[in-house]
Amino acid sequence: MSPTGWNRLNDSQEHELHSLHSHVNDEAGTSRPPSEGGNHSTYDQTKFMSVHDVTPINPITHDHTSLALGRPTRKKRVHRLHLLTAAISLICLILAITVVADERVSWALSHNNYQLIALGFLLGIMNLCLGSVTPLLFLHLEARFGPSTLQNYNGILLNQVFSSRLNFLWRLVLGLSFALPLALSAAYKSFEGGESVMVVNAADTIGEATRYGMFAPPGLQHLGQKTGISLFANATLPFAVATSREGDSEPDLPESRKAYGFNVLLLDDERAAILDIPQPSYISTVQNLLAAGESWNITAAVSGTVASLNHSKETDADEYEAFFDDFCLAAKESSGAFAKATLMNDWAIVLLSHASPGDQSLQFIGLTTDPGIEKDPTCSDFFPDARLYGVNRQRCTGTWSITRGGFELTHASCAGSVLPEDKQEVIVHNSLFPGVFYMSSLAEFLGVFATSRNGSDWTSPYMATAVAAMLWSRISVLNTPISHNEFEKFEVPDELGRLSTEDAGISYPVEDYAVYIRPTIRKSGTLFFIIALQPLLIIFILGLTASVFYKAPLGRGFGLISILSGIDRDSLDVLSGAALSGKLTKDVKLDIRSTANRTQGHSVEYVVVSR
Repeated sequence: MSPTGWNRLNDSQEHELHSLHSHVNDEAGTSRPPSEGGNHSTYDQTKFMSVHDVTPINPITHDHTSLALGRPTRKKRVHRLHLLTAAISLICLILAITVVADERVSWALSHNNYQLIALGFLLGIMNLCLGSVTPLLFLHLEARFGPSTLQNYNGILLNQVFSSRLNFLWRLVLGLSFALPLALSAAYKSFEGGESVMVVNAADTIGEATRYGMFAPPGLQHLGQKTGISLFANATLPFAVATSREGDSEPDLPESRKAYGFNVLLLDDERAAILDIPQPSYISTVQNLLAAGESWNITAAVSGTVASLNHSKETDADEYEAFFDDFCLAAKESSGAFAKATLMNDWAIVLLSHASPGDQSLQFIGLTTDPGIEKDPTCSDFFPDARLYGVNRQRCTGTWSITRGGFELTHASCAGSVLPEDKQEVIVHNSLFPGVFYMSSLAEFLGVFATSRNGSDWTSPYMATAVAAMLWSRISVLNTPISHNEFEKFEVPDELGRLSTEDAGISYPVEDYAVYIRPTIRKSGTLFFIIALQPLLIIFILGLTASVFYKAPLGRGFGLISILSGIDRDSLDVLSGAALSGKLTKDVKLDIRSTANRTQGHSVEYVVVSR
């Protein structure tokens, strides 16, 4: 007998494992006849044992024709059921990786947390597969390296951490085997923050062709008196908040173009663009479709209203000054073309426009000394502070993110390609009167650069943004395609002055590129390791038991039946008294012996030894 509690099977044998007592010898026996007097029980008392004594109440009789029911078998390196278990585990692993890694599958399952549910279900199956092979490894380890006690075998087979007299090490191992699936279940849920993307056809989703143009966002179409002030404020507020001064420090100018709000694009420190946006019904339909955490990203080639600082003052000062004098005098003689808003701090903001109706493609704007509430500065006084901005319509590209509760421009660009003449008509031949409606808004937006931010590098970007937003918002409410099918040019005969909103570039169809983004489990190498851990353990265990422990006389069927079948009955007296409790007062060793027999080949015998 091996000192570790088991003997190896001989390589030259076929490993036919039989119970030493698989055939019961015929023995003559007699049964005591029932007593002749008194009441007689109808139960066969020979079938019952006392719970306090292992001795039968009546001697057990043996049928001379009793047959052995045990099924001899040959030990296999890997049992077919274990191969099936490994296959199921690997299939679940492939499915779990697909649920996480495949973009289409993860996107489809992310709705209503189906991805989490599916991954948890697959991990649960893999845990069941692992739990079906670990006991065999534990039994081999106990037989080869452990004390080989009956209590340890019992705890391993029952998978009970608190089994009576179970070795502390096995309590720890079984406890870890219980904790592993719980830890994996908690771990995979921590990988949030991922997303899956699906390209969608926007036109099919909203049920009509996608249109872009000079629209107000949903909820702002009918706000106020349609002067454009509310739309101006909503468009420029995110820009003002993002670039506001923090304490005594000025924020750095962006190194490249940067988007703000739903359509403001700062191209550089001298140019700003206000992009056309999708029609409001498009945005609302998508928002109603989205669940919490979901979003749409739409990319489209659109038109933009671009304001650029004119440098003629530096390149040709004399011609610029002459042009300014003529422009300023004409504005002073026109109603609303020369507009001033006092800031009540010795500063005023002045806006010079072409007379309306008329060409608004040039705007002089600046902060200057305030001569008084009732007085306007002279043209010569305003000249040093005036900045000229040219405004036109250009081709741009924008990417917007639509969420359930918001709409934001994330990326955009304008290459400087000016649109054809018809698309400029909304600026050149229109009745905008910007100085009449926007002076209070300009004072609020630019007033800080006369005081606390005087001399800031942000002065020019703010002025460019203000000019572009002023004209875009005014045109959007005055010529809104929601209530107008045509654009009428001012001071142009009817036969030449009518343009459709599409020809005028106010509203136009666009084939945009839309992607539907859903929150999913974040793809990570650590997550894939968590998913693959249990199948890898299964393969490792089966490989170990098929190689290192193959010669051990322990098989997949080791348990109560196999022990009872091969037990040395003479060694069972030490277990007396535990028939009901299942507990022993001392550790009891279970010797596992492989013996040779001429008639039955190799067989296994179990011997209970008190330690």
